[in-house]
Amino acid sequence: MSGNSEKREGVVRDLRSMPTPEEGFRGILKCEPEEAKVGEEVEITGQDLPAGIEFKLIWRTHSVDWEIEKNSDGVLWQKFLGFKHQEKQKIIATLETDSEGRFARKLKIPEDFGGLHDIYLVSSGKRINKVGVRIIRSFEVSPLSGPLGTSINITAHGLPLPAANFVDNSIFHIYYDNKYTGLISPVTPNGTCEINIPATGQPGTHIVDVERSQFGNAHSYRQTHIGLTPLPGTPDLSWKFELTNGEPNLPPPIDEQIPDNVPRSGAELPSDGQPHLTTDYWAIPVNNSLMVTGSGFPGDTEVKLIWPELEGSNIREESFEEKNSVIVKERTDSDGSLEAEMKPAPETVQGGPHPIHAFVGGEKVATTSALVLPVFQELSRKTGSVGDQITINAQGIGWNEIWNQVTILYDNSFIGYACGGDIPGIIEAKLRATGKPGWHLIDIYPTIQKQRNFAEEAFEIPFIYRLPFLNWDSHPQGYHFRYAFKLE
Repeated sequence: MSGNSEKREGVVRDLRSMPTPEEGFRGILKCEPEEAKVGEEVEITGQDLPAGIEFKLIWRTHSVDWEIEKNSDGVLWQKFLGFKHQEKQKIIATLETDSEGRFARKLKIPEDFGGLHDIYLVSSGKRINKVGVRIIRSFEVSPLSGPLGTSINITAHGLPLPAANFVDNSIFHIYYDNKYTGLISPVTPNGTCEINIPATGQPGTHIVDVERSQFGNAHSYRQTHIGLTPLPGTPDLSWKFELTNGEPNLPPPIDEQIPDNVPRSGAELPSDGQPHLTTDYWAIPVNNSLMVTGSGFPGDTEVKLIWPELEGSNIREESFEEKNSVIVKERTDSDGSLEAEMKPAPETVQGGPHPIHAFVGGEKVATTSALVLPVFQELSRKTGSVGDQITINAQGIGWNEIWNQVTILYDNSFIGYACGGDIPGIIEAKLRATGKPGWHLIDIYPTIQKQRNFAEEAFEIPFIYRLPFLNWDSHPQGYHFRYAFKLE
Protein backbone atom coordinates (compact mmCIF):
# COMPACT_ATOMS: atom_id res chain seq x y z
CA MET A 1 0.00 0.00 0.00
CA SER A 2 1.40 3.36 -0.95
CA GLY A 3 1.88 6.25 1.44
CA ASN A 4 -0.81 8.23 -0.38
CA SER A 5 -3.40 5.49 0.08
CA GLU A 6 -2.46 5.24 3.77
CA LYS A 7 -3.10 8.95 4.12
CA ARG A 8 -6.45 8.72 2.37
CA GLU A 9 -7.58 5.97 4.72
CA GLY A 10 -6.50 8.00 7.75
CA VAL A 11 -4.12 5.34 9.02
CA VAL A 12 -1.34 6.39 11.37
CA ARG A 13 1.42 3.81 10.97
CA ASP A 14 4.26 5.15 13.11
CA LEU A 15 3.27 4.78 16.75
CA ARG A 16 6.22 6.95 17.79
CA SER A 17 4.28 9.90 16.38
CA MET A 18 1.44 9.18 18.79
CA PRO A 19 0.47 12.42 20.56
CA THR A 20 1.79 12.70 24.10
CA PRO A 21 -0.02 14.24 27.10
CA GLU A 22 2.65 16.75 28.11
CA GLU A 23 0.02 19.34 29.00
CA GLY A 24 -2.31 16.94 30.80
CA PHE A 25 -5.79 15.84 29.83
CA ARG A 26 -8.45 18.50 29.30
CA GLY A 27 -12.24 18.41 29.31
CA ILE A 28 -14.56 15.46 29.75
CA LEU A 29 -15.04 12.66 27.24
CA LYS A 30 -17.85 10.08 27.36
CA CYS A 31 -18.98 7.11 25.27
CA GLU A 32 -22.58 5.90 25.35
CA PRO A 33 -23.08 3.01 25.56
CA GLU A 34 -19.77 1.79 26.95
CA GLU A 35 -20.19 -1.67 25.39
CA ALA A 36 -21.34 -2.49 21.87
CA LYS A 37 -21.13 -5.10 19.14
CA VAL A 38 -19.44 -4.68 15.78
CA GLY A 39 -21.68 -2.53 13.54
CA GLU A 40 -23.63 -1.01 16.41
CA GLU A 41 -23.60 2.74 16.97
CA VAL A 42 -22.13 4.61 19.92
CA GLU A 43 -22.00 8.33 20.62
CA ILE A 44 -18.81 10.09 21.69
CA THR A 45 -19.41 13.38 23.47
CA GLY A 46 -17.03 15.99 24.79
CA GLN A 47 -17.41 19.05 27.01
CA ASP A 48 -15.28 21.67 28.75
CA LEU A 49 -12.93 21.69 25.76
CA PRO A 50 -11.43 24.66 23.88
CA ALA A 51 -14.13 26.23 21.70
CA GLY A 52 -14.01 26.22 17.90
CA ILE A 53 -11.05 23.83 17.69
CA GLU A 54 -10.64 20.96 15.22
CA PHE A 55 -10.02 17.58 16.83
CA LYS A 56 -9.41 14.07 15.56
CA LEU A 57 -10.60 10.84 17.14
CA ILE A 58 -7.97 8.07 16.97
CA TRP A 59 -8.93 4.42 17.39
CA ARG A 60 -6.27 2.21 19.04
CA THR A 61 -6.08 -1.53 18.38
CA HIS A 62 -3.72 -4.34 17.37
CA SER A 63 -3.03 -6.61 14.44
CA VAL A 64 -2.11 -10.26 14.96
CA ASP A 65 -0.50 -12.92 12.81
CA TRP A 66 1.36 -16.19 13.13
CA GLU A 67 5.01 -15.88 14.11
CA ILE A 68 6.67 -18.02 11.44
CA GLU A 69 10.42 -18.40 11.02
CA LYS A 70 11.73 -16.29 8.16
CA ASN A 71 13.90 -17.53 5.31
CA SER A 72 17.13 -19.19 6.39
CA ASP A 73 19.79 -19.71 3.72
CA GLY A 74 17.16 -19.13 1.06
CA VAL A 75 14.74 -21.71 2.53
CA LEU A 76 11.41 -20.83 4.13
CA TRP A 77 11.45 -23.53 6.80
CA GLN A 78 8.22 -22.25 8.40
CA LYS A 79 9.10 -23.13 11.97
CA PHE A 80 6.22 -22.13 14.24
CA LEU A 81 7.04 -19.61 16.96
CA GLY A 82 3.59 -18.56 18.20
CA PHE A 83 1.83 -15.23 17.64
CA LYS A 84 3.04 -11.76 16.82
CA HIS A 85 1.18 -8.56 17.69
CA GLN A 86 1.53 -5.03 16.44
CA GLU A 87 -0.17 -1.95 17.82
CA LYS A 88 -1.90 0.23 15.28
CA GLN A 89 -4.09 3.28 15.26
CA LYS A 90 -6.45 4.93 12.83
CA ILE A 91 -8.17 8.30 12.54
CA ILE A 92 -11.88 7.53 12.63
CA ALA A 93 -13.36 11.05 12.73
CA THR A 94 -12.51 14.72 12.38
CA LEU A 95 -14.72 17.16 14.29
CA GLU A 96 -14.91 20.68 15.68
CA THR A 97 -16.09 21.88 19.07
CA ASP A 98 -18.90 24.43 19.28
CA SER A 99 -18.76 27.85 20.94
CA GLU A 100 -19.16 26.23 24.36
CA GLY A 101 -16.41 23.67 23.85
CA ARG A 102 -18.71 20.70 23.23
CA PHE A 103 -19.17 18.12 20.50
CA ALA A 104 -21.20 14.98 19.84
CA ARG A 105 -20.29 12.41 17.20
CA LYS A 106 -21.96 9.08 16.46
CA LEU A 107 -19.71 6.24 15.32
CA LYS A 108 -20.22 2.67 14.18
CA ILE A 109 -18.07 0.10 15.92
CA PRO A 110 -15.60 -1.18 13.27
CA GLU A 111 -14.66 -4.78 12.60
CA ASP A 112 -12.09 -5.36 15.32
CA PHE A 113 -10.99 -7.64 18.11
CA GLY A 114 -13.18 -7.92 21.17
CA GLY A 115 -12.35 -6.26 24.45
CA LEU A 116 -11.49 -2.73 25.46
CA HIS A 117 -10.35 -0.16 22.88
CA ASP A 118 -9.09 3.35 23.60
CA ILE A 119 -10.34 6.31 21.57
CA TYR A 120 -8.07 9.36 21.85
CA LEU A 121 -9.06 12.97 21.28
CA VAL A 122 -6.14 14.67 19.51
CA SER A 123 -5.42 18.28 18.53
CA SER A 124 -2.27 19.86 17.09
CA GLY A 125 -0.30 16.67 17.57
CA LYS A 126 -1.16 16.37 21.24
CA ARG A 127 -3.37 13.93 23.08
CA ILE A 128 -6.10 15.89 24.87
CA ASN A 129 -8.24 13.15 26.41
CA LYS A 130 -9.43 9.59 25.88
CA VAL A 131 -12.43 7.35 26.38
CA GLY A 132 -12.86 3.59 26.13
CA VAL A 133 -15.39 1.27 24.52
CA ARG A 134 -15.61 -2.51 24.92
CA ILE A 135 -16.43 -4.59 21.85
CA ILE A 136 -18.70 -7.49 22.79
CA ARG A 137 -18.38 -10.79 20.94
CA SER A 138 -21.29 -11.64 18.68
CA PHE A 139 -22.18 -14.75 16.70
CA GLU A 140 -24.66 -15.55 13.96
CA VAL A 141 -25.71 -19.02 12.80
CA SER A 142 -27.56 -19.72 9.55
CA PRO A 143 -29.42 -21.51 8.18
CA LEU A 144 -31.27 -23.15 11.05
CA SER A 145 -32.76 -26.00 9.02
CA GLY A 146 -31.92 -28.21 6.07
CA PRO A 147 -31.10 -31.79 5.03
CA LEU A 148 -27.98 -33.75 5.89
CA GLY A 149 -24.82 -32.05 4.68
CA THR A 150 -26.30 -28.55 4.80
CA SER A 151 -23.54 -26.05 5.48
CA ILE A 152 -24.18 -24.48 8.89
CA ASN A 153 -22.46 -21.10 8.73
CA ILE A 154 -21.18 -19.65 12.00
CA THR A 155 -20.04 -16.02 11.73
CA ALA A 156 -18.14 -14.46 14.61
CA HIS A 157 -17.36 -10.79 15.29
CA GLY A 158 -15.26 -9.31 18.08
CA LEU A 159 -13.16 -12.41 18.77
CA PRO A 160 -10.42 -11.89 21.38
CA LEU A 161 -6.85 -10.93 20.61
CA PRO A 162 -4.58 -13.92 21.42
CA ALA A 163 -2.29 -12.40 24.03
CA ALA A 164 -0.54 -14.56 26.62
CA ASN A 165 -1.37 -14.08 30.32
CA PHE A 166 -4.45 -11.98 29.53
CA VAL A 167 -7.77 -13.05 31.06
CA ASP A 168 -9.75 -11.90 28.05
CA ASN A 169 -7.79 -13.94 25.50
CA SER A 170 -9.59 -17.29 25.66
CA ILE A 171 -10.61 -18.86 22.39
CA PHE A 172 -13.98 -20.28 21.38
CA HIS A 173 -14.88 -23.91 20.67
CA ILE A 174 -17.74 -25.43 18.68
CA TYR A 175 -19.87 -28.33 19.92
CA TYR A 176 -22.48 -30.25 17.95
CA ASP A 177 -24.94 -32.27 20.05
CA ASN A 178 -22.46 -32.05 22.97
CA LYS A 179 -19.69 -33.51 20.79
CA TYR A 180 -16.49 -31.51 20.52
CA THR A 181 -16.12 -30.33 16.93
CA GLY A 182 -13.13 -27.98 16.98
CA LEU A 183 -11.81 -24.53 17.73
CA ILE A 184 -11.95 -21.13 16.11
CA SER A 185 -8.36 -20.16 15.34
CA PRO A 186 -7.30 -17.11 17.38
CA VAL A 187 -5.55 -15.52 14.38
CA THR A 188 -8.40 -13.82 12.56
CA PRO A 189 -8.64 -10.69 10.40
CA ASN A 190 -9.81 -7.98 12.81
CA GLY A 191 -11.41 -10.52 15.13
CA THR A 192 -13.89 -11.69 12.48
CA CYS A 193 -14.28 -15.10 10.85
CA GLU A 194 -16.78 -17.47 9.29
CA ILE A 195 -16.69 -21.24 9.68
CA ASN A 196 -18.86 -23.91 8.12
CA ILE A 197 -19.76 -27.27 9.61
CA PRO A 198 -22.07 -29.83 7.97
CA ALA A 199 -25.44 -30.85 9.36
CA THR A 200 -25.05 -34.49 10.46
CA GLY A 201 -27.10 -37.12 12.26
CA GLN A 202 -30.72 -38.18 11.94
CA PRO A 203 -33.69 -35.95 11.04
CA GLY A 204 -34.78 -33.90 14.02
CA THR A 205 -33.46 -31.17 16.28
CA HIS A 206 -29.71 -30.79 16.81
CA ILE A 207 -27.84 -28.35 19.04
CA VAL A 208 -24.93 -26.11 18.01
CA ASP A 209 -23.04 -24.57 20.92
CA VAL A 210 -20.24 -22.01 20.94
CA GLU A 211 -18.32 -22.30 24.19
CA ARG A 212 -15.39 -20.38 25.61
CA SER A 213 -12.37 -21.90 27.32
CA GLN A 214 -10.49 -20.48 30.27
CA PHE A 215 -6.85 -19.50 29.83
CA GLY A 216 -4.85 -22.48 28.55
CA ASN A 217 -7.63 -25.09 28.69
CA ALA A 218 -8.13 -27.08 25.54
CA HIS A 219 -11.91 -27.31 25.99
CA SER A 220 -14.65 -25.24 27.54
CA TYR A 221 -14.83 -24.94 31.32
CA ARG A 222 -18.28 -26.12 32.39
CA GLN A 223 -18.10 -26.02 36.20
CA THR A 224 -20.04 -23.21 37.86
CA HIS A 225 -19.21 -21.82 41.30
CA ILE A 226 -21.74 -19.92 43.39
CA GLY A 227 -20.71 -16.30 43.68
CA LEU A 228 -18.26 -16.35 40.78
CA THR A 229 -18.95 -14.49 37.56
CA PRO A 230 -18.33 -16.01 34.12
CA LEU A 231 -15.51 -14.93 31.87
CA PRO A 232 -16.04 -11.32 30.75
CA GLY A 233 -17.87 -10.90 27.47
CA THR A 234 -19.17 -14.48 27.45
CA PRO A 235 -22.73 -14.64 26.11
CA ASP A 236 -24.94 -17.74 26.13
CA LEU A 237 -24.42 -19.09 22.63
CA SER A 238 -26.65 -21.99 21.61
CA TRP A 239 -28.79 -22.63 18.54
CA LYS A 240 -31.22 -25.32 17.42
CA PHE A 241 -30.79 -26.76 13.93
CA GLU A 242 -33.64 -28.74 12.42
CA LEU A 243 -32.27 -31.53 10.21
CA THR A 244 -34.96 -32.26 7.63
CA ASN A 245 -35.61 -35.13 5.27
CA GLY A 246 -34.54 -34.66 1.69
CA GLU A 247 -31.67 -35.18 -0.70
CA PRO A 248 -28.39 -34.92 1.22
CA ASN A 249 -25.72 -32.38 0.28
CA LEU A 250 -22.74 -34.67 -0.24
CA PRO A 251 -19.18 -33.48 -0.84
CA PRO A 252 -17.61 -33.74 -4.30
CA PRO A 253 -15.14 -36.56 -5.06
CA ILE A 254 -11.96 -36.15 -3.05
CA ASP A 255 -9.81 -35.58 -6.13
CA GLU A 256 -11.88 -32.47 -6.86
CA GLN A 257 -10.99 -31.11 -3.40
CA ILE A 258 -7.23 -31.06 -4.00
CA PRO A 259 -5.87 -27.52 -3.56
CA ASP A 260 -4.61 -25.56 -6.54
CA ASN A 261 -1.03 -24.50 -7.15
CA VAL A 262 -0.29 -21.28 -5.26
CA PRO A 263 1.51 -18.70 -7.45
CA ARG A 264 4.58 -17.08 -6.00
CA SER A 265 4.45 -13.31 -5.64
CA GLY A 266 7.60 -11.27 -6.10
CA ALA A 267 9.39 -13.94 -8.14
CA GLU A 268 11.65 -11.44 -9.93
CA LEU A 269 15.34 -12.32 -9.69
CA PRO A 270 17.98 -9.77 -8.66
CA SER A 271 20.24 -8.49 -11.42
CA ASP A 272 23.44 -8.32 -9.36
CA GLY A 273 25.41 -10.80 -11.44
CA GLN A 274 25.23 -13.49 -8.73
CA PRO A 275 23.42 -16.85 -9.15
CA HIS A 276 19.81 -16.80 -7.98
CA LEU A 277 16.85 -19.21 -8.14
CA THR A 278 13.09 -18.80 -7.89
CA THR A 279 9.94 -20.78 -8.77
CA ASP A 280 6.70 -19.94 -10.52
CA TYR A 281 4.66 -21.47 -7.66
CA TRP A 282 5.11 -20.95 -3.93
CA ALA A 283 3.18 -24.16 -3.11
CA ILE A 284 2.05 -27.21 -5.07
CA PRO A 285 0.08 -30.35 -4.16
CA VAL A 286 1.80 -33.73 -4.23
CA ASN A 287 2.40 -34.98 -7.79
CA ASN A 288 2.24 -31.50 -9.31
CA SER A 289 5.33 -29.83 -10.73
CA LEU A 290 6.77 -26.34 -10.81
CA MET A 291 9.17 -24.39 -12.99
CA VAL A 292 12.51 -23.36 -11.53
CA THR A 293 14.15 -20.33 -13.13
CA GLY A 294 17.60 -18.95 -12.50
CA SER A 295 19.85 -16.08 -13.48
CA GLY A 296 23.39 -14.91 -12.86
CA PHE A 297 24.98 -18.30 -13.58
CA PRO A 298 27.98 -18.77 -15.90
CA GLY A 299 26.86 -18.96 -19.52
CA ASP A 300 26.59 -22.29 -21.33
CA THR A 301 27.31 -24.23 -18.12
CA GLU A 302 25.72 -27.34 -16.63
CA VAL A 303 23.77 -26.63 -13.42
CA LYS A 304 22.62 -29.45 -11.18
CA LEU A 305 19.28 -28.70 -9.48
CA ILE A 306 18.59 -30.77 -6.36
CA TRP A 307 15.25 -31.17 -4.56
CA PRO A 308 16.02 -33.05 -1.32
CA GLU A 309 13.66 -34.66 1.14
CA LEU A 310 14.12 -34.51 4.90
CA GLU A 311 14.66 -37.60 7.03
CA GLY A 312 14.70 -37.63 10.80
CA SER A 313 12.49 -37.32 13.87
CA ASN A 314 10.97 -34.67 16.11
CA ILE A 315 9.65 -37.06 18.76
CA ARG A 316 12.57 -36.70 21.20
CA GLU A 317 14.47 -33.90 19.54
CA GLU A 318 14.38 -32.18 16.20
CA SER A 319 16.98 -33.76 13.94
CA PHE A 320 16.60 -33.87 10.17
CA GLU A 321 18.94 -34.47 7.25
CA GLU A 322 18.53 -33.81 3.54
CA LYS A 323 18.36 -37.12 1.61
CA ASN A 324 16.59 -38.90 -1.27
CA SER A 325 17.13 -36.08 -3.70
CA VAL A 326 15.55 -35.45 -7.06
CA ILE A 327 18.25 -34.24 -9.44
CA VAL A 328 17.69 -32.32 -12.66
CA LYS A 329 20.61 -31.27 -14.86
CA GLU A 330 20.11 -28.17 -16.98
CA ARG A 331 22.48 -26.16 -19.16
CA THR A 332 22.36 -22.39 -18.90
CA ASP A 333 21.85 -20.09 -21.85
CA SER A 334 24.61 -17.82 -23.04
CA ASP A 335 23.34 -15.08 -20.68
CA GLY A 336 23.54 -17.36 -17.63
CA SER A 337 19.79 -18.00 -17.29
CA LEU A 338 18.08 -21.36 -16.95
CA GLU A 339 14.62 -22.93 -16.67
CA ALA A 340 13.73 -26.45 -15.58
CA GLU A 341 10.66 -28.41 -14.45
CA MET A 342 10.81 -30.18 -11.07
CA LYS A 343 8.55 -32.43 -9.01
CA PRO A 344 8.72 -33.58 -5.38
CA ALA A 345 10.81 -36.68 -4.76
CA PRO A 346 8.63 -39.68 -5.72
CA GLU A 347 10.29 -41.88 -3.08
CA THR A 348 8.73 -40.03 -0.16
CA VAL A 349 6.01 -37.55 -1.28
CA GLN A 350 6.85 -35.55 1.82
CA GLY A 351 4.94 -32.31 2.37
CA GLY A 352 5.84 -28.97 3.89
CA PRO A 353 8.79 -26.72 3.03
CA HIS A 354 11.60 -28.00 0.82
CA PRO A 355 14.83 -26.45 -0.40
CA ILE A 356 15.88 -26.41 -4.05
CA HIS A 357 19.64 -26.11 -4.49
CA ALA A 358 21.72 -25.21 -7.53
CA PHE A 359 25.22 -26.70 -7.84
CA VAL A 360 27.90 -25.70 -10.33
CA GLY A 361 31.02 -27.84 -10.48
CA GLY A 362 30.15 -29.53 -7.18
CA GLU A 363 29.65 -26.23 -5.32
CA LYS A 364 26.27 -25.03 -4.05
CA VAL A 365 25.79 -21.52 -5.44
CA ALA A 366 22.07 -20.74 -4.97
CA THR A 367 19.00 -21.94 -3.05
CA THR A 368 15.27 -21.28 -3.09
CA SER A 369 12.34 -23.19 -1.57
CA ALA A 370 8.79 -24.35 -2.20
CA LEU A 371 5.98 -25.97 -0.22
CA VAL A 372 4.28 -29.28 -0.92
CA LEU A 373 0.57 -29.44 0.02
CA PRO A 374 -1.16 -32.60 1.30
CA VAL A 375 -3.40 -34.67 -0.95
CA PHE A 376 -5.97 -37.11 0.46
CA GLN A 377 -7.10 -40.20 -1.41
CA GLU A 378 -10.48 -41.90 -1.65
CA LEU A 379 -11.68 -43.91 1.34
CA SER A 380 -10.82 -47.59 1.42
CA ARG A 381 -14.57 -48.18 1.26
CA LYS A 382 -17.51 -45.81 0.66
CA THR A 383 -20.26 -48.06 2.03
CA GLY A 384 -20.41 -50.68 4.77
CA SER A 385 -21.91 -51.88 8.03
CA VAL A 386 -21.44 -50.82 11.64
CA GLY A 387 -17.99 -51.84 12.81
CA ASP A 388 -16.41 -51.97 9.37
CA GLN A 389 -12.95 -50.44 9.22
CA ILE A 390 -12.53 -47.25 7.21
CA THR A 391 -9.00 -46.32 6.13
CA ILE A 392 -7.95 -42.78 5.19
CA ASN A 393 -4.74 -42.40 3.19
CA ALA A 394 -2.88 -39.22 2.41
CA GLN A 395 0.42 -38.06 0.97
CA GLY A 396 2.23 -34.76 1.40
CA ILE A 397 2.17 -34.67 5.20
CA GLY A 398 5.07 -32.57 6.44
CA TRP A 399 7.70 -32.72 9.14
CA ASN A 400 7.45 -29.53 11.22
CA GLU A 401 4.88 -28.22 13.74
CA ILE A 402 2.61 -26.72 11.11
CA TRP A 403 2.57 -29.64 8.71
CA ASN A 404 2.93 -33.02 10.38
CA GLN A 405 -0.50 -33.61 11.92
CA VAL A 406 -4.07 -33.72 10.62
CA THR A 407 -7.26 -33.96 12.69
CA ILE A 408 -10.22 -36.22 11.90
CA LEU A 409 -13.91 -35.56 12.61
CA TYR A 410 -16.72 -38.11 12.28
CA ASP A 411 -20.17 -36.52 12.10
CA ASN A 412 -18.83 -33.30 13.66
CA SER A 413 -17.13 -35.19 16.49
CA PHE A 414 -13.36 -34.82 16.85
CA ILE A 415 -12.04 -38.39 17.15
CA GLY A 416 -8.28 -37.88 16.98
CA TYR A 417 -5.35 -36.97 14.80
CA ALA A 418 -2.85 -38.64 12.47
CA CYS A 419 0.84 -37.78 12.32
CA GLY A 420 3.38 -38.00 9.51
CA GLY A 421 6.39 -36.71 11.40
CA ASP A 422 8.48 -39.90 11.22
CA ILE A 423 7.01 -41.40 8.05
CA PRO A 424 8.02 -39.92 4.68
CA GLY A 425 4.92 -37.85 3.99
CA ILE A 426 2.37 -40.66 4.28
CA ILE A 427 -0.43 -41.32 6.77
CA GLU A 428 -2.85 -44.22 7.03
CA ALA A 429 -5.57 -43.45 9.57
CA LYS A 430 -8.09 -46.12 10.59
CA LEU A 431 -11.53 -45.75 12.20
CA ARG A 432 -14.73 -47.75 12.55
CA ALA A 433 -18.08 -47.09 10.93
CA THR A 434 -20.66 -46.17 13.57
CA GLY A 435 -24.14 -44.68 13.76
CA LYS A 436 -27.46 -45.40 12.16
CA PRO A 437 -28.06 -46.36 8.52
CA GLY A 438 -27.56 -43.51 6.11
CA TRP A 439 -24.85 -41.05 5.19
CA HIS A 440 -22.06 -40.02 7.56
CA LEU A 441 -19.51 -37.28 6.97
CA ILE A 442 -15.78 -37.36 7.74
CA ASP A 443 -13.84 -34.08 7.84
CA ILE A 444 -10.09 -33.48 7.77
CA TYR A 445 -8.75 -30.22 9.23
CA PRO A 446 -5.22 -28.93 9.88
CA THR A 447 -3.76 -28.35 13.31
CA ILE A 448 -0.46 -27.36 14.93
CA GLN A 449 1.74 -29.68 16.95
CA LYS A 450 3.55 -28.44 20.03
CA GLN A 451 7.15 -29.67 20.18
CA ARG A 452 9.28 -30.31 23.27
CA ASN A 453 11.74 -27.55 22.35
CA PHE A 454 8.97 -25.04 21.77
CA ALA A 455 9.87 -21.36 21.56
CA GLU A 456 9.46 -19.48 24.83
CA GLU A 457 7.52 -16.78 22.99
CA ALA A 458 4.78 -19.25 21.99
CA PHE A 459 2.97 -19.67 25.31
CA GLU A 460 0.38 -22.41 25.64
CA ILE A 461 -2.11 -19.63 26.25
CA PRO A 462 -4.41 -19.85 24.43
CA PHE A 463 -4.16 -23.62 23.88
CA ILE A 464 -4.52 -24.46 20.19
CA TYR A 465 -2.41 -27.57 19.68
CA ARG A 466 -3.55 -30.89 18.18
CA LEU A 467 -7.13 -29.56 17.85
CA PRO A 468 -9.08 -29.02 14.60
CA PHE A 469 -8.87 -25.53 13.06
CA LEU A 470 -12.47 -25.11 11.88
CA ASN A 471 -11.60 -21.80 10.26
CA TRP A 472 -8.93 -23.72 8.39
CA ASP A 473 -8.10 -20.80 6.09
CA SER A 474 -6.64 -19.04 9.16
CA HIS A 475 -4.10 -21.84 9.62
CA PRO A 476 -0.59 -20.90 8.38
CA GLN A 477 -1.24 -23.22 5.42
CA GLY A 478 -4.86 -24.26 5.55
CA TYR A 479 -6.70 -27.07 3.80
CA HIS A 480 -9.94 -29.00 4.29
CA PHE A 481 -11.14 -32.35 2.94
CA ARG A 482 -14.55 -33.99 3.42
CA TYR A 483 -15.68 -37.57 2.79
CA ALA A 484 -19.12 -39.17 2.67
CA PHE A 485 -19.60 -42.75 3.94
CA LYS A 486 -22.90 -44.68 3.75
CA LEU A 487 -23.94 -47.15 6.42
CA GLU A 488 -26.22 -49.80 4.98
